Amino acid sequence: MLKTKTKKLLSQFNALIQIIIIWQIGSILLHRECLPMPFVVCKSLTSDLGEGRLLTHFCISLVRILLGTFFGMLFSLFAGLILGHKTKVNNCVGELFNFLYILPKVVFLPVIIVVMGIGDLPKIFLITIVLFFQQTIIIRDSVKKIPEEYFRVIEVWKPSKISVFWHLVIPACLPDVMTSLRMSIGTSIAMLFITENFASFTGLGYYITACMDRRDYDEMYAAIIALASIGCLLYWIVGKIERYFCGWKEKGNGY
Repeated sequence: MLKTKTKKLLSQFNALIQIIIIWQIGSILLHRECLPMPFVVCKSLTSDLGEGRLLTHFCISLVRILLGTFFGMLFSLFAGLILGHKTKVNNCVGELFNFLYILPKVVFLPVIIVVMGIGDLPKIFLITIVLFFQQTIIIRDSVKKIPEEYFRVIEVWKPSKISVFWHLVIPACLPDVMTSLRMSIGTSIAMLFITENFASFTGLGYYITACMDRRDYDEMYAAIIALASIGCLLYWIVGKIERYFCGWKEKGNGY
């Protein structure tokens, strides 16, 4: 297990080195101020964090995406379990969810801004609804995939409906849900960036665009790294949660 983790860390470090090398070569070849060298950006990142400018926007963006992810998962878990377990409910509104799932939610951003204003609420709400429809469909389909024999076996103990959900349905769906959540982090980051560029004066998305407008490319790339680090942090957190609750699934993969 320790050997596997070491290999994984070395692989991640190797990927980071490759990115820096490619970045350095690209900066030398392009030789323009719009692509500064990595060490220049790192210096700007350290300076911005020390002075607190970047840290403020970082914290605001982090809170927004954490709240959006939390509420999106909370509501989708409730809706997905019901749709997957109750055939009549799914027959009534299942197609509606299928339609809303493929509809790009970002097109409603102007309406959301008009209704909710330009504060934190519309940013959190958009991330929430994007995750809600995506995860609801996945949870619903995961529940449907549970073999009927499992339900017949657990009925021997005459459990309550809550016990069936808690001890059978949720554990069976959890691996698919966690994998999907990790894959959706990139979408959430993209939604955060878009919303913070629309009628906003705070957050990393706003800060990146503001730096670009004044051609302060060192700080712009520093903010991009900060935004990427939020995605990496969320990916790491979800991975840790998945390994804790779905360790039985990963044992066969050498974890």
